[in-house]
Amino acid sequence: MSEEQKNLEVTTDESQSARLRIFISWVVVVILTCFGAFMLYKLTNFHNTPGDYWKNMVKEQFPVLIGLPMAGLGSLFVTLILRISTGPMEFEIGGLKFKGGAAPIVFWIICFMVIVLSINLLWQK
Repeated sequence: MSEEQKNLEVTTDESQSARLRIFISWVVVVILTCFGAFMLYKLTNFHNTPGDYWKNMVKEQFPVLIGLPMAGLGSLFVTLILRISTGPMEFEIGGLKFKGGAAPIVFWIICFMVIVLSINLLWQK
C-alpha cells in the first residue's frame, strides 16, 4: 500500500469520525430540547395528582424545581451548539488556558453559574 493510500484512509476515517460526532451532538441537542419541553409540560399539568402538594411546591420553589434543571439543560445546549458550530473549544481566563476535554466542562460550569446567578437575582423576594 502506498503512502498516498494510507493518508487517504486516515483522512477518510477522521472525516467519518467528525461527521459521527456532529450527528451525535445534534441528536443530543434534539433529545434535550424535547425532554425539557416535555418536563415543562408535565410540571404545568398537575390535574391527576391528589391534593395541592405539588402545585404549592412548584409555586413556592419554582427556581429550585424548574429553574436549576433548566439552567443545566440550557448550559449543555449552549455548550453543544458552540461545539458543533466552531469545533473543539479552547479559551483562556486570567492566565489559565483550557483546551481539550477541560474546555467544554469549564464553559458549561461558567454558563450554568451565570444562569443560576441570573435566576437568583430575578427571583429574590
